[in-house]
Amino acid sequence: MSTPVRLIFIVLAAVGVSSCAAKATFEFTARDAVSKAWVWDLTARIENRASLSFFQSDAGPVPQRFTRLAPGDQTLLLSAPGYQPQAIPIHLAPGANTLSRPVEMVGLEIPNLDHWIIFESSGSQGIVCELRPVGTDGKAVVNHPCMELWIGCRVSVEVKNGLPVRQETGSEAARGKELFKGQIPWKWDATPETLYRYGALIPGAKIQDDPSPYRVIDYLIVEPDPLQISKPDLDALMAGVWNLPDMSSITSALEREKGRLRFFLTTSRNVKGAGQ
Repeated sequence: MSTPVRLIFIVLAAVGVSSCAAKATFEFTARDAVSKAWVWDLTARIENRASLSFFQSDAGPVPQRFTRLAPGDQTLLLSAPGYQPQAIPIHLAPGANTLSRPVEMVGLEIPNLDHWIIFESSGSQGIVCELRPVGTDGKAVVNHPCMELWIGCRVSVEVKNGLPVRQETGSEAARGKELFKGQIPWKWDATPETLYRYGALIPGAKIQDDPSPYRVIDYLIVEPDPLQISKPDLDALMAGVWNLPDMSSITSALEREKGRLRFFLTTSRNVKGAGQ
């Protein structure tokens, strides 16, 4: 069942505007350029009006509407935290006016992002990962642009003193036999109730079978600056970087790309193997 539309929409009208002078209406839709979903904390301005929108729907962004506007040349100003602002010239005719295409809001970064925490669970298709961004203030970053992340991971047998561990252990555990290394797909959840919107899957069919009970999973999460590097260029870059012989070489290569991207390393220990 589809989630009911939830829209918080506030229109702030300037004091002193005469209703008799307003002869045009204007409707538009704005959406995240990557997810095609609603944009959190979007501010739209036109003439002497402003609108604020927050949660909308997992079915897609909801059109927004201004009324009682003066006909003529105007500029629609759009802004939201973490997005590139937009200024769109429009001409309003008397009566109803609609922007023909949705405005694509380009996310520049996940604001205040410091690191990621990842929680894993076993699923029918592999290891399901919930990606949780954490800010520099130590708090979860809940609402943010959908960035075109590149995510790679390595799954290893968790060992101690050269032997697979049989119970959960601390940071002294080491990485044994490598069972998987590769890029993993992610998805975006626009459901209003969702706290953490990125999910990923380590495909079970690509993880080598091993009877040991626990895994260590190392992740590399790359967040590109879309104004500096395109998705095809990022994919081409990472195809080479990810094949470097060790993590030290990988991080050194990515350090040279600062300004075009940010990258984050995180490790999960004591992850149960398939069937555990």
